[in-house]
Amino acid sequence: MRSRFEKAQMGDTSAAAHARAEVMSLSLAAATCSPGTAAPSDNSTIEDWCGAQRGKIEFEDSIDAIKRHEFAADFRGDLARLEDWAASWQWTAPPIPKLRVLVSSRFKISRSLVPAWSDQRGYMEFPAWRVVAGKAAITHELVHVYFPNGNRLLAEGLAVYLQAQIGGNPAFPNFSRSLHDLVGKLLQDIVPELSQGGLASLAPYLADLDAIETPSPLTLRMANDYFGEEPRGQAHLYSIAGSFVQFLIELRGLEAFRTLYEQTPLITLQQYCGSPTRWVAVYGLSLGELARDWELFIARHKRLKED
Repeated sequence: MRSRFEKAQMGDTSAAAHARAEVMSLSLAAATCSPGTAAPSDNSTIEDWCGAQRGKIEFEDSIDAIKRHEFAADFRGDLARLEDWAASWQWTAPPIPKLRVLVSSRFKISRSLVPAWSDQRGYMEFPAWRVVAGKAAITHELVHVYFPNGNRLLAEGLAVYLQAQIGGNPAFPNFSRSLHDLVGKLLQDIVPELSQGGLASLAPYLADLDAIETPSPLTLRMANDYFGEEPRGQAHLYSIAGSFVQFLIELRGLEAFRTLYEQTPLITLQQYCGSPTRWVAVYGLSLGELARDWELFIARHKRLKED
């Protein structure tokens, strides 16, 4: 069923110059709407029947009007789905400030979590080339705005998982591929000894990732390989985070995951990734035991795919 946001109609979009930036207003539906209300005539804005303003999108580069229109529509749709998902689970986000979405060729990666940590919650950056290609991780970055976290493993894991589950387009790191498939192949390729007769323990690696505090990036030394901030490293680590969170949510329930997640809230300019004992308090199992269950699940998943 379509959300109330996706039923809103839009006119043509053309951005007016504002300094160097091309600016497009972004507005999304409020809780109550009057369907008979006429849509705004100003085609530089994107508004629903309620005219509820949520912020703006700014394009620093000259991007085709159709692409701007498509990105704004995709952004509104992804925000609608995320809000509907949160409402269905009664997961209420703190008040969100006005969104400022900046699209520019200056950016190499998308960002919103680190700005949130530095007291700029609602500020989002997207590389222009990903927007033009229709591969911007919109839902991923919106998760960081709505549900930021002080534990970088959980923050990125939830964002990757929800991008894959409810996002409107393929995006980093899996681009519509199964996260579990990617992790199974990743481990087979980079640590062959881990896949001999099944997967050996990943617990030490997950413990290392669980100890990373926002805004520090996910990095990891695994066997003889190092995964840093370069695209290859981040793609592997984000896939691991997303697969593990998917396992926790889908096999052990969202309520338990939410309880865990809420123990490490993002606090402006402070760093806290949580105590290792919180895993036992929530799941009755240590992170190491959960990691073993996850790796056995990945091994079974891999065998089923091969049969």
